[in-house]
Amino acid sequence: MSSEMSAGLKLLHDLLLKLAEAEGAMAEGPRLIGVAERQVALGEQQIEAQKQTIKDVRKAADDFNLKLKTKEGEILKLQGQLNTATSNKEYDIIKGQIETGKRDKGDIEEQGLMGLEAVDQAQKKLKELEAELQKRKQQVQTAKANFDAEKPKLEGNITSLQTQIAECEKVIPASEQATWKRLRAAHGSAALSPLDDDFCAACSNRVNTQDQVRIRTGNLVLCRGCGRILY
Repeated sequence: MSSEMSAGLKLLHDLLLKLAEAEGAMAEGPRLIGVAERQVALGEQQIEAQKQTIKDVRKAADDFNLKLKTKEGEILKLQGQLNTATSNKEYDIIKGQIETGKRDKGDIEEQGLMGLEAVDQAQKKLKELEAELQKRKQQVQTAKANFDAEKPKLEGNITSLQTQIAECEKVIPASEQATWKRLRAAHGSAALSPLDDDFCAACSNRVNTQDQVRIRTGNLVLCRGCGRILY
């Protein structure tokens, strides 16, 4: 049969568990906001990196365009030399150089087209990242609005629980208050543990018969295994 002490400790334990839950809910809001803000920062970094990628691929495309113009100029120059060739041998050499130049021009044109396609893809990716960033910023605003709406209720609940806990803590004898404060500081809501078939529910240590009798007769008993207050 439970003693008045055990009944008081059970109520205290229940209130401490509720307080831990309420404080966890209070901490969850800022945590979610922090996660959302880090996602925004990551999105901004990705956008900056993508902008640099666009600069790089655009520069590469411009380089190919410059090479193409240079190669076209070389071909035109060779074609001019072809008309002034003084021998068949010289004519054939220049003609071969023109054919080689045209092949090189074709390769440069192909690379240039690939470069332009890379620019288009990079710009498309940038737009996607910017759209995603806007979503992430909205998630931050939503998380803040949700927390602001819940915060007064949570604060009121925590204050009420703290008041009730302070009253329930009076069940602990004055001579044991220092021990209680130490245990609560170390374990929080887990500073107390119920008996479960004569075992400490916190550490599964079997409570001897003498301690069981002391608990049921209203004495404050600490678990010999984990040091928590038993009820």
